[in-house]
Amino acid sequence: MDEVWFVEVEERVARARLVKRHIAAGLARNEEEAGKRADENDLVNGREIVEKRGRVDEVVVSREDEGWKPEKQRV
Repeated sequence: MDEVWFVEVEERVARARLVKRHIAAGLARNEEEAGKRADENDLVNGREIVEKRGRVDEVVVSREDEGWKPEKQRV
């Protein structure tokens, strides 16, 4: 690749997305279980990636935008 892009997201937003994703995928039975999985695995890995990332050419900031929800897009 000629360019390296990094998608940046606030940890609280990432955690909320992970909890929803873990429940939807059947990896967790409820929010408590999904939160534990996110806190003890995914977010630990995410912090390490952020701390040790190398040079990037572009940072894309991912944030919540109500206008992009499926129901707003008629999906």
